[in-house]
Amino acid sequence: MSPEYAFSAKSMTMGSTSVKHGESIAEKIESTQSLKPSLLIRTRRTNPYFDEVCDYWIELWQKQLYIKNPDLAGITPFTAHPWYQPLMMPNHELITTQRLYDICCEHFNCWKYTECSLDKMVVMNSRDPRKGSYVAWIRNRVEADEELSNLSAVKLEQMKIPGITLLEREVMEYDCFHRTNSHLDINNMTICSGSRYLCGDVPRVRWDGKRFFIHWFFANRINPIMRTRQIFTF
Repeated sequence: MSPEYAFSAKSMTMGSTSVKHGESIAEKIESTQSLKPSLLIRTRRTNPYFDEVCDYWIELWQKQLYIKNPDLAGITPFTAHPWYQPLMMPNHELITTQRLYDICCEHFNCWKYTECSLDKMVVMNSRDPRKGSYVAWIRNRVEADEELSNLSAVKLEQMKIPGITLLEREVMEYDCFHRTNSHLDINNMTICSGSRYLCGDVPRVRWDGKRFFIHWFFANRINPIMRTRQIFTF
């Protein structure tokens, strides 16, 4: 079984953002000096796990990912599910694949196969936070789902197994780096079966030892080291 990366409500503490480049995403988009409350309604500590997870993600989106007012309205309280991790995706027009890629570039080495904006190349996503907030539950592990080896994106769709999008995988990478100062998919690759490029291919993602690597793979092909990460709802 693939190792986990640390995720617990007790460990969800935030650090200050350190931007190395002269012109940061924050400077381009919006200042985080005056942070307004999220529109999410908490449970007032009747569900401590939910409230602490919300506090973590709100602060991550505000201070690390530069979304000044992350709108999590509509997300209902949830409880912990062992071996699974929630990604909380707020509704906001600035949350896009290219913007998340640029933010990752500020913190660690990244590479993508095209010089074009990912927003123009990735034209289909199963979920999009610009259309509404949501929670995506994924298995809490470093490597992509070994249960889904040798299944193409086309086959996964036929089997009605929802897979991670490229945007969600970017958020997952940044979240792992922020928590642990390490990366995901060291020995395998995630095929983002919830997304499609213009040509119909799927994004494939890994940490290649030196950089966060985004490439493509045929939607109808298989490879034992290329696996999706299944999305769950509870």
